[in-house]
Amino acid sequence: MGVMTAIAIGSTLVAGYSAYKANQQAKGMQAMSEQQYNEVQAQKAEQDKKLEAQKEKYRQFKFKNPYATVKNMYAGLENVYEDLRVGTQAAEFQMEQGTQQRANVLQGLRGAAGGSGIAGLAQALANQGALQARQISTNLEQQELRNEAMRAQGQMQLQQMEAQGATAADMARRGGEAMVQEAEASRQSTLLGIEYGGSTGANAAVQQAMSNQMSAMASQMSAWSDMSSSFMNIGTTAAGEVDWSKFGKKPQESDRKLKKNINLIGKSPSGLNIYSFEYKNSKYGEGLFQGVMSDEVPREVVETKNGYDIVDYNMLDVEFKQI
Repeated sequence: MGVMTAIAIGSTLVAGYSAYKANQQAKGMQAMSEQQYNEVQAQKAEQDKKLEAQKEKYRQFKFKNPYATVKNMYAGLENVYEDLRVGTQAAEFQMEQGTQQRANVLQGLRGAAGGSGIAGLAQALANQGALQARQISTNLEQQELRNEAMRAQGQMQLQQMEAQGATAADMARRGGEAMVQEAEASRQSTLLGIEYGGSTGANAAVQQAMSNQMSAMASQMSAWSDMSSSFMNIGTTAAGEVDWSKFGKKPQESDRKLKKNINLIGKSPSGLNIYSFEYKNSKYGEGLFQGVMSDEVPREVVETKNGYDIVDYNMLDVEFKQI
């Protein structure tokens, strides 16, 4: 083999290995983007549930007209002047005094005036009594007229107050109804804004996750294409697989069913459990090894061969080694 041929083969192997590493990194990115997408979808579903619950609470809130039961404060008032009475005791007492005085005068003058004189005197006294009775009647009538005027005035005041109260109560009820309508319109507007805001944010997160997925898939396809091109001229096994012995890390049998004496000895920077173990079958290796369990790592780095899981350690931050 010439020097130039050896250099070319070496360059091909280096390029192939670099392409393989890039492909593994792209697969890792794809796995991370897939996980991110699933997490974002779960968060969106949880946010939608919370949002719907909050919206339902807001929908069920009852707005009430605080003035719906306002009553006319002047309704049912009584006219304080309605039951005014005419004072007749003073008039009756005055009539009694006048009658008694006239009787006394008539008795005192009966002897002096004689038969004809007493008749004239009695007529004069009767005329005086009639005049006094008319005067008393006039006074009573004046009281009744004043009372009628006061009753009418009181009734008019009641009607005015009742009308004012009815107008104020009606305006308050109308104002309350307007407040309720305005609150309802505001509620619908707020609900719509909440719905649009939540939907926009969730959709934006999903779109970003999908974009990340597409980018990771494109990177993986590009890396796979480069790796395929680089490996076209290098050796493969009889089964047509890459001869991993030329590239360092090889996918390792990491199925828990193949192992014994399993003990947790640490965690990787990404949080993967690191175990020490032995293989039950010596064909996979003898002695104590360090590595992971295939059922605890992302499925993107696991393949199944002959019924057992094989893990690609190139995609993990855990080193497989014998200890």
